This record gives sequence, structure tokens and C-alpha cells, in this order.
Amino acid sequence: MLVSFTRTWVSVDANPMSPLSSFRKPSKLLKVIFEKASIVDGGGGKRFSTDIALIGERIARIGDCSGLEALQRIDARALVLAPGFIDVNAHWKQRWFEPRSSAGSLSQGITTAIEGACNSSVTAEQAGGLRGSLRLNLARIAPPHREEIERGACGLGISLSEALPSEEVLRTAKDARIPLVVHLRDRERGLLEEVDEAIALARRHEMPLHISKFSYAYGYDRALVHVALERIDAARDRGLPITCDLFPYIADEAPLGTLFPPSISSQARNDETMLSAMMHARLHYGERWARISLRAVRDERRIEELGASIEAIAERRRLSCERTALALFDELGSETPLLHRSLNEEDVAAVLSAEFACIGTADASYRFDDDPFRLPHPRAFGSFPRLFSRFVRARRTLAFEEAVRRCSAVPARIFGLHDRGAIREGAFADLVLFDERAIADTATYEAPARAPVGIRGVFVNGTAVHGASTGEIAYPGRILEPK
Repeated sequence: MLVSFTRTWVSVDANPMSPLSSFRKPSKLLKVIFEKASIVDGGGGKRFSTDIALIGERIARIGDCSGLEALQRIDARALVLAPGFIDVNAHWKQRWFEPRSSAGSLSQGITTAIEGACNSSVTAEQAGGLRGSLRLNLARIAPPHREEIERGACGLGISLSEALPSEEVLRTAKDARIPLVVHLRDRERGLLEEVDEAIALARRHEMPLHISKFSYAYGYDRALVHVALERIDAARDRGLPITCDLFPYIADEAPLGTLFPPSISSQARNDETMLSAMMHARLHYGERWARISLRAVRDERRIEELGASIEAIAERRRLSCERTALALFDELGSETPLLHRSLNEEDVAAVLSAEFACIGTADASYRFDDDPFRLPHPRAFGSFPRLFSRFVRARRTLAFEEAVRRCSAVPARIFGLHDRGAIREGAFADLVLFDERAIADTATYEAPARAPVGIRGVFVNGTAVHGASTGEIAYPGRILEPK
């Protein structure tokens, strides 16, 4: 079904008794009317069908708008109108300064990205320099610095692999009523200990806890994820607010340097250090080389290795897998991305079924023509549509309305994003219009830069940014702070 548009110019004063009257100003016109949309408001309740009218950046009316006129009318029959999706674990970094990079996020319905969950934050000063150039909203999770927390952060990011923040920093975050956002250092056999440590830290400082990128890598114990979820449930039952995020895929990315001891890059190379590095790699990854693939090369001379497994590259080079990995380390650098097919879909579904879980891409946003020598993770293009196609329609892990809630109201509540993540009068008009029977990811590990299907329009603060006859490129995104 195609979305149709008409344009008329009439003031909101056409109906002085309407709830729109509270928004009425002489210069204000009804911006958009969605006609007969199936409204899923983000609260998890039953959908309903009606019209929605926008003025400026906000939702002005929910109800019959047949007697009103607007700049734009959208025939939304047979389509769902939901709150815009909130990515709670964005890794854009410098890509925030490249507006075209937002294409991958906007095309999957993301209207707000929260940066900083995995130690990749945008500073308050950098965020200030982005005003007026954002295609979608940006919220910040602060690194452990008091000044960054006080300048509008929505969370305090910490890693259990690094020194904990000072008492002053933790007290500042507690006073700001923002959550501890914890990045686990070990998501393999040490998962339970990591979860226990994070819970103990949050309880000790009486702060809400959010665990970023919650998953169980290279899982050998099929019960471990369920035990971890039970421990989280037990802590929640005792009054500690705990939430988490994950991406709906069975592969993750990690830098090439993580295959080797941290000291390898700084050591003078000799036979002994090379042997030690390769033994370390064999001990930890010896049975996994076929599941680890190279996601970037420097130029066309090695293009045949792009996307290939370490095992396949080793066969081509006639070297051991460990020596091949070390050669790639020397040729491409420690930050070169590798794809690890390390997760189990049953574990992903188990975490998604927990009422406190929401979605984070754990990635940047990319253009669709970004870099011929880099294969991004498909989660950068398809995380939210995949939730609906794979875990709502195919596996039935979540009901449709609950999936919408996990993408909108749940993250908005966790991070204190007032008037976001909901469809109600007065809320900001961050909206996604889509066909619930068709929404799906098309990005694959082999060809990740593919747009999802089924999404007909994305609106940020009332302005169309994707799909819905967007016209000139607009920059309606805002820097968000918790309230």
C-alpha cells in the first residue's frame, strides 16, 4: 500500500473547541494529519484506529481530524503508527559529524540514538557543536567525569574491565538520578560473576542498573543465560531497578587486537613474544577460527579476504590460523573489526523475553554506499526490523505491542527521556509508520548495506526524515537531556 499525500493551508483556528486550541498560535498551522492509522502507542496496550495531527514538533491531537486541514495528509489505513525507535547502545563516535551517515539508522525507524554505553561517548562540548546538524535525536551516556554528568547525561557508563569511578562521580550520578550503564568485561564463562558484580555495585550505591549488550558468547552451558536472568529477577524483586539491552543477532564484532594479549602491540617482536601471542590465540580461539571472519581490508589487493573466515584465509595463505591472525594484526592494525558468530539464538530469545530488555544496535550508523573495503555488521541496518520479522512474526517471542514498547517506552523510561517513546497528545512527534506484516531486515552478513522493507515513513520532532515524501534534507534532531 502506498502512502498518499495532499497539501492544504489552513490555520488550526478552524476548530476553536478542539484540544488543538492549547497549541494554537497565529503562526501555527497543522503540520501533518495521519488518517485512520492503527495506533500502537508504546505503552503495551491494545492498538486502536484513529487520526493523529501534528503541530510543530509535537502531537497535537489524537482523534477524528476529518474536519481539520493541514499542510500534509497521510493516508495511513492498514499501517501502524508507533513511537520512533530508541537505540540505547549507539556507537556513532565521529559519525555524528557526518549527517549522511544517519541513513542506516533512520531507514530502520530509529529516531533517537543514545551514545556512550560501551565507552564511546560524545562529550557535552561535542554535542553542543552538533546542534542544527542532527537528522535524529542524540542523548549521551557520560564517561566517569563529574562535569560530563552535570551537563545533561542520561546515564553513567562504566566498564568492569577498568577502574571504577570515584565516589564523587558515583554520588553525582546518583544525585542526577541516572542509571549506572555497565559494560561487562566477560560475556563467556564469567557471565554470572560479572552480573553479580554489577548488581552489587548498583546496590551499594543505590542506583538503577542497566547492563549494555547483555549476551552469552560462545556458550557451552545452555542454562547459564537463564541463571543470569533469574539472578537479575531476584534483585529486581528486592527493589533494585535493573534493565538491559541486546541486538537480535547471533554474531558480534570485536577488534582484531582482542585475539592477543594486550601487551603484544607494545612489545618488541621476537620469536618468544610471537610464540606467546600465538599460543594465547590458540588457547582461546583454536576451535573458533571458522566462526571468526575479517570485516575490513586496506585496499583491493586483499579484497578476496574481505568477509572470509580466519580459517579460510589461513588455507589461502598456507599458514596456521594463529600465524594468519598475527599477520593480519601486523598488516591491518589492532582495531580492524572481526565478526564472531558466537551467540545462540535461543539465548537471544531468552533475554528478549525478559520484560526489562530493550534493543541497542551496539554499532554506528552508515551510509548505504559507505566503504567498499568494510563490511559493517547487519545490525547497523536491520536491528529493529529484525526484532519484528524474526522474534515477533517468526518465533513469536514477543507480542507485537510488547515489541513496540521495548523499542520506545521502555528505553525512554530507563533514560529519563521526557515526552519521548509514546504517542499521546503533547508528546514529541518522533514516529515511525510501517506495515506490520512486511517490516523486515534485508541486511545479511555477506551484504549488510541493505535497507529494511515495510517502513513507510519516519518522523523526528514532527519532520519527515525518511520515506514519507521528505523533500529537502532536514535536520530536526535535538540534543536530549533527562528530566
